[in-house]
Amino acid sequence: MIKTDCHLHSTFSTDGSSDMESEILRAIELGLTSICFTEHNDYGTNADGSFVVDTPAYHDRLMRLSEKYTGQIEILYGVEAGLQPSDDIFGYFDRYLSENDFDFIIGSSHVVNNKDPYYPVFFEAYPDDDAAYRAYFEEELENARIYDNYDSYGHLDYIVRYGKTGNTFFTYEKYAYVLDRLLHEIISHGKCIEINSAGFRKDMGYANPHTDIVKRYHELGGLPPTIGSDAHNVSDMAADFDKVEAILREAGYDSYSIFRKRARYELPL
Repeated sequence: MIKTDCHLHSTFSTDGSSDMESEILRAIELGLTSICFTEHNDYGTNADGSFVVDTPAYHDRLMRLSEKYTGQIEILYGVEAGLQPSDDIFGYFDRYLSENDFDFIIGSSHVVNNKDPYYPVFFEAYPDDDAAYRAYFEEELENARIYDNYDSYGHLDYIVRYGKTGNTFFTYEKYAYVLDRLLHEIISHGKCIEINSAGFRKDMGYANPHTDIVKRYHELGGLPPTIGSDAHNVSDMAADFDKVEAILREAGYDSYSIFRKRARYELPL
């Protein structure tokens, strides 16, 4: 059984709706042994400064709660870094990550050309979903090719959640020309991919990324993935982890990865 949830957002994230302590209490109730908060830092994306965590306040609160719940659950300190192929942004993250003693870094692509596919206006720049999906995957490839200061690449097919056609016409094979190169880059740098259970909550019928991408990642020699619910409220914590376990086993894995002080450990299913 999967006993860790390594992708959680509290009210320290702009879009988080549950406070940190309530999520800790819920994790204990669920019988989890470890959780990792991975608050958003999408530096350089929004002029109003949203989605950039107040790191000192976040760190202080997490350390206090970690001490309070010592012996009941392991609470890990993480961040979800919004990656974009920019020397300025990569330079910022190199400095930021060196100044903070994180356990775990998720590298995620939330935007292409500074626009987030969560918002329908993103797709207006493309003739169809196919073109938008290709642009997104190609930008992920560029990120993975030139930057490796992260531990696990988050929700690789995030964009498919929000396309007008969703996953109706999406297949791994259709985008294999870029996805295979993306997976090769991630693997060659010794990084993991994440299996993010939010895809089930988005009515996709699978986690992010698609099960066929996870299978291909395994075929190429990918390390056991990290696991996260991407919960922004207590009700979604560890959601559909039974289905994630089935995906891992179907892909050929009998363990998954967790990070402490940026060092990878494997836990059995």
